[in-house]
Amino acid sequence: MEHLRKSNEDLDRFLKERPNQQELVEKNILKDPKIAPALQLHAEELKRAKLEAALAHKIESRPSVSQLMDHNILHASNVAPALQGKEAELKRSQLEDMLNTKIQERPSPDALVEKHILEGQVV
Repeated sequence: MEHLRKSNEDLDRFLKERPNQQELVEKNILKDPKIAPALQLHAEELKRAKLEAALAHKIESRPSVSQLMDHNILHASNVAPALQGKEAELKRSQLEDMLNTKIQERPSPDALVEKHILEGQVV
């Protein structure tokens, strides 16, 4: 008897928490009740055909690899695509190191004045 009462309580709880018809339609569990059942299959096919046409148009109109390279979206590389990000980081790091080295090695303004490259007085 106790088991039967608990089952009834569980059933009542599940029924209270049950999603309404509109929520089920939004989750694509039920079909739209506004459309006649005889037309629902045709409506789904039409929706799918429209989506396929839109995707086909997007694929046809997408830019070529050379256009993406011209716009600096893709870069020519012999490295696997999974490693291209790391390759770009490495190149940037190498460039930073080279520029820092050049800045450290550049002559002081006094040395440039002594070599008559800059005008002015040696301070």
